[in-house]
Amino acid sequence: MPSSCPVLEHPEDTGSDINDVFEDIFLTEERIIEESFHQGLEAGQQQESVEEAHDYGYKKGAEVGREIGFYQTVVSEISTQEEVTSNEKAAALIGEVQAALDQYPRDNNPDVDLLHSLQQIRNKYRRLCALLKLPFKYVQTNDLSF
Repeated sequence: MPSSCPVLEHPEDTGSDINDVFEDIFLTEERIIEESFHQGLEAGQQQESVEEAHDYGYKKGAEVGREIGFYQTVVSEISTQEEVTSNEKAAALIGEVQAALDQYPRDNNPDVDLLHSLQQIRNKYRRLCALLKLPFKYVQTNDLSF
């Protein structure tokens, strides 16, 4: 007599199928995160984003370069003056500032904290100006013209 309920010949097949369903449910979040990551990566690599990042980096690099150049010029000029070099503290501080300026990377190195190095240069320069009572203060301008 035919039965209306299907009879499963291999009950262990149902167990693996249900485990697959639960695994799919469990891994859904990770799969969505992975897909979203790749979509964001593709969007970030679009030409407009790359150009915007390049322009921003160029502007910030020019600002930092201008500031480093200012410090370099002032320190090199001060170091030529005999009354300054005769002062031992001033001569030592000029050497520190000059060494920090020379060690500042000229290329982008991800292993170096550029902002920290720049802040150290600023602090040493301020100490030098305070010691020698110099009125040379770097003033940042936000307008770049090319």
